[in-house]
Amino acid sequence: MRSLVKGGLVLSMDDRIGRLPTGDVLIEDDRILDVAPVIEAGDAEVIDAAGCIVLPGLINAHLHTWQTALRGLGGDWTSNDYFHGMHAVYGPRFTPEDLHIGTLVGALGQLDAGVTTIFDWCHGNATPDHTDAALDGLTGSGIRAVFGHGTVKPLPQPGQPHFSQVPHPVEEIRRLRHGPLAADEALVTLAACILGPDYSTPEVCRADLRMAREFGLLSSAHVWGNSNRLMPEGYRNLVAEGLIGPDHNIVHGTYIADDELRLLVESGASVTSTAAAELKNNIREPLACRVAALGGTPSIGADTELLNGGGVLDAMRFALQAHRLFNNMRTVEAQQEAPAQAMTVATSGSPITATSLTHEAVLRWATIGNARALRMEHRIGSLTPGKQADLVVVARDSLNMIGARDPAQALLHFAQAADIRDVLVAGRALKRDGRLLHPDLPALKARLVQAGIRLTETDGKTETHHEAA
Repeated sequence: MRSLVKGGLVLSMDDRIGRLPTGDVLIEDDRILDVAPVIEAGDAEVIDAAGCIVLPGLINAHLHTWQTALRGLGGDWTSNDYFHGMHAVYGPRFTPEDLHIGTLVGALGQLDAGVTTIFDWCHGNATPDHTDAALDGLTGSGIRAVFGHGTVKPLPQPGQPHFSQVPHPVEEIRRLRHGPLAADEALVTLAACILGPDYSTPEVCRADLRMAREFGLLSSAHVWGNSNRLMPEGYRNLVAEGLIGPDHNIVHGTYIADDELRLLVESGASVTSTAAAELKNNIREPLACRVAALGGTPSIGADTELLNGGGVLDAMRFALQAHRLFNNMRTVEAQQEAPAQAMTVATSGSPITATSLTHEAVLRWATIGNARALRMEHRIGSLTPGKQADLVVVARDSLNMIGARDPAQALLHFAQAADIRDVLVAGRALKRDGRLLHPDLPALKARLVQAGIRLTETDGKTETHHEAA
């Protein structure tokens, strides 16, 4: 089957193809055949993209879809409230069905907003049944995903070890790796979401890293780099021991020291920042610009819709503004010792004379940068002949988009999910003409609402976020 996306403004994210003011994308089955100003393909179904932006599908490099039924519950929580509320109060209440509906609706919401690939970091899977239910939700949505098999963090019961002392369940990884997630080129693939140096003992951390590598998997760990981490040296010894490379991903890392971050970047490990979640209760700059300054490729994600919006459009907007803010503060601090400069009349008098980060750069973080973090840049992340046909067509005629000149700025500042007209994953249309094509959406929405009510009910009343905290 051949499709021709015709006449759009193409943001290819491929350095050789670049930006085409008017261009066509030819697709055959699940792959991109060609990208050019004009393509003749008389036998292809034509998708008219005139007046629209065409770009590779956005990639969300860190998301917990299993928490979708609790959207907006923890926006006023502190970090401690989150860890207690999610892992000690609500997490143990989740049934396999809750993980299924949360993952399914969460993935469909991503597709609706132009995201074609997610790194689904699943650490609410208390049993293999929970894992299988979440996996069924992912596969049922049609989205491309890295399913990150994580582990729960319950409060230890008398006589039980703390979760930091428990290695990742090798048998579960073996079951998935030799069963439903055996193929590395499938639509849904496997990763090991381990505890890492902040949340596990040295013995467990090393065992988990070796386990992931033994199975040929990407490993990922939540990391903050603060003084309460269980391995005070963090990644320094792990890098020296050869346990860290391009097959490892860290998330957050807000307080990580410069020397440790440099070691990670030089080792080839990827670093994913979720700025909206990180800045809610922390005061350090998210890592994307620090990684870029060290020669690495930044990666961004949304984290959890329990705390903030989960779309990549939102994540890009917040990342751009956050990094500009921190850069502006550094610039002003550096100018404190310099002689005062004369200010131009009829301006704000701002000492900032250059913009620190471009919209195009942030868009690259959310496409090819995130593809590299997932070790999938050979398959997705750009409109390149031979890659998977994951792309979105964004209309520019809504009242909020009309007249927006630069396409990257239009996407980052003005585009909404309603402007995402068409979404293709592996050449298959999952959204057409502004309508998500998944069947029976009203029933799925009702199931999600009921799950959220049950999860937050105790003694016949619904808890508020304050009561949970």
